[in-house]
Amino acid sequence: MSAAAKHLPSTGQQPEFLAALRALHSITEPLSEVAVRELLLQLARFPGELSAFEHFNPESYARNRVFSSRFVDLLLLCWRPGQRTPIHDHAGSTCGVYVMRGEAIEIGFSRPSQGPLIPSGSAVRAAGSLTVNRDDDIHLVANFAGPGQDLITLHCYSPPLASMRVFGEDETFFAGYSGVAGRALAATPTPHKGGAT
Repeated sequence: MSAAAKHLPSTGQQPEFLAALRALHSITEPLSEVAVRELLLQLARFPGELSAFEHFNPESYARNRVFSSRFVDLLLLCWRPGQRTPIHDHAGSTCGVYVMRGEAIEIGFSRPSQGPLIPSGSAVRAAGSLTVNRDDDIHLVANFAGPGQDLITLHCYSPPLASMRVFGEDETFFAGYSGVAGRALAATPTPHKGGAT
């Protein structure tokens, strides 16, 4: 049994939930995309048990470990409004995300052979949605909801993220925009005191 499973509250535990966590010890190779999807769907049926891992951080989204082995890492991520990941990839790992509560925004990026990262699309992931990405998929995930609207997501990484690349915003298509916007604002005529022009 994982250390996390040992610390589950002793009341109201679902034997099926504990059995699912114990079964993860028998995995001897990284999971396929289909297996990651099935595992997350299986565990998402136990929101009460997973709530034992809900811990928030006022400074940044919180990564709370549910289970970890050589081949599988399960995390419950808790996000306050305005919190987001950096832009990152999942080099060498398959990543599945199930939205337990709230609404996640995912912004994808593509990497051309030369030049900065380019936004390739965005998606709203509502509660109950599941996505699985593989290897070097580049994205960021965020909770852009209003005050009081927390986001909770269940993540599976197989194998666990031993290394991933994090990209700065200066490595994206938007890098020069603050300078361009600043010059544009400086060149804009000032409105007369009588009102806007």
